[in-house]
Amino acid sequence: MDFLRASLRAKAERAIAQRSKDREFHGLEREFLYYQAQMLADYQRSKDVKHPRDLGQIRETILRRFLSESGYLPKQYGVSERSVRVVSPTGHISKEIDIALFDPKESLTLMNREDVYEVHPIESVYGVIQVKSNLSKKELTSALDNLASFKNLARPRNENLGGIRFTESTKSERGFAVLFAFTTDLDWDSITAALKDFGDKNPRHSLPNAIVVLDRGAWRYGDETGGYILNPYLERIEELKIYGQPDYDGLSLYSFYACLIMLLRHTYVWPVAVESYFRLPLISADKSYEFTYGQFAEVGVCQKHGDFARKISSENLEKIVEACSASEPVNWTKVLDAAYGHQHDEEVSRRQGGDVRVFNPENRPLSEILLVETSYGDKTFQSPSFESIRTGGMDIWLPHVYASELGLISGCPKCAQLSRTAQKTRGHRTKAPSKRNT
Repeated sequence: MDFLRASLRAKAERAIAQRSKDREFHGLEREFLYYQAQMLADYQRSKDVKHPRDLGQIRETILRRFLSESGYLPKQYGVSERSVRVVSPTGHISKEIDIALFDPKESLTLMNREDVYEVHPIESVYGVIQVKSNLSKKELTSALDNLASFKNLARPRNENLGGIRFTESTKSERGFAVLFAFTTDLDWDSITAALKDFGDKNPRHSLPNAIVVLDRGAWRYGDETGGYILNPYLERIEELKIYGQPDYDGLSLYSFYACLIMLLRHTYVWPVAVESYFRLPLISADKSYEFTYGQFAEVGVCQKHGDFARKISSENLEKIVEACSASEPVNWTKVLDAAYGHQHDEEVSRRQGGDVRVFNPENRPLSEILLVETSYGDKTFQSPSFESIRTGGMDIWLPHVYASELGLISGCPKCAQLSRTAQKTRGHRTKAPSKRNT
């Protein structure tokens, strides 16, 4: 392969030399051959740097400089100046990403920490690039995981976008992700096998759109009809295959660039709804939720250990969502009237809008699960007794009786740890002594 590569490059260089005699510019081929050679030379020079963090930043800068200073990237696309994390209004946030490409007119920085890294909103980010120096098996796996953390972010559609129309086409609402490495000691088959393994274990929407090793070639995911880089095609793959394009002619950089331009032009971005980032919801695995009364309900108080964060586990949240998705939303005033046994006035419902779903998997009477008897002085009365949460586009009332019986909301974690330790200790004490063979 090395002999073939050298032979093809030598012929290309001789042809370019002849064309250059006739005119100064005769296509991008020569320019990208020069850029690729220069970037690989810069990469080699950077090996003198000993600190891994500094070395990584230098090599990110080599690619970032090409993207932002070469003139090949249209001005409508911005390139991040430092590492970023990307966040969704669902509360989920990506792992650290080396380079983000965004809409400079509409983008804003949600957080900046001492110029080390920034947090960008998902709506204005076209896609991301993870940069690796010498791609090892470990680095390949970590890079794919980082890129997937971005592609897994939900990008809630803003329907009031004036001028943007979403259609079924090759243009995607999901951002793209590209892995770029300068070199690798892995052989071709090892990289292909690792990509196949990742693709088999992860959902199609989280797959990277392209993998490029500058001095080796490029890989794509695809099916029996060919390899793809655009999200709509990747997401429809059934029988997954890996396609590769070895770098015989020294033009991997051009392949990367052409792929990047196509991805940028086939990805939607839109203005950021700033209000959706004021207080992000809590996250539980791939879902998110929020207590309707915010910080007043998020914090519990333990008499022994003080404040703690009240949380709903992914398993319990799934249980709540499943039960409530099957029920019809009802105006909240009507629900309370039913619980108190009052005659309902439809005019009140119209004036005080807002539908809720009640978590009631056992179909108990509303009076038994939403109300509790309360005493004040010498008077006794019934008062509401439920949590109010939002998740999956639903407003849900979560009765305290169910929350307690099913352990739906976590209590003090320190008390829980002490309880587990005590149970474990008791278990050791009651264990029967082992018998020795004689």
